[in-house]
Amino acid sequence: MLHKDRFDSAKVLKGKYRDEVYKLVDGKEVLVEKTEFKSNLIVVGMPKLLAGLMANEPSFLGGIRYSAQGKGNGAWTSPPAPTFNSVALMNEYFRKVPDSISYLTPLGAPSVPVTNSILIRTTLDFAEANDTGSVNIREQGLYGGTATGTLNSGLLANLIFHAPRFKDSSVKLVRFIQLIF
Repeated sequence: MLHKDRFDSAKVLKGKYRDEVYKLVDGKEVLVEKTEFKSNLIVVGMPKLLAGLMANEPSFLGGIRYSAQGKGNGAWTSPPAPTFNSVALMNEYFRKVPDSISYLTPLGAPSVPVTNSILIRTTLDFAEANDTGSVNIREQGLYGGTATGTLNSGLLANLIFHAPRFKDSSVKLVRFIQLIF
């Protein structure tokens, strides 16, 4: 029999993301789009990552280590819903270390002491993540544990499938991902 106060990670672990898009206009960076927060999915790798960190797993290099971008499937007319059991992006092509990971208060303000909410900020600068000149980014993942700079390495902890986001050297994309534990 299950105890009625049983831990249910699907009710506790939550994620959301938003983007800021910048373009060069007359040599100056101009914010051209700022999206609202949308839900994303914390996937099966997150509980494994948390367990490994709690157990001081010696093979783990750390928590969230890389932000990865993917092309998804170019045939998508609309992005599918990600599934909890996802372990990798469908078509990863670029990854980098996030710019920052900071704690947030329950109201979303920056916090100095440790809280149960973090904000991961990753900037894809003008010259980054352009693949062979331009690309439509359709998926985003956060990787940790044994993740390195090698594509598809480590534990996928968070997954986003979204409408195509065009990226070339005229576009800078700043993605904010909030995780609440």
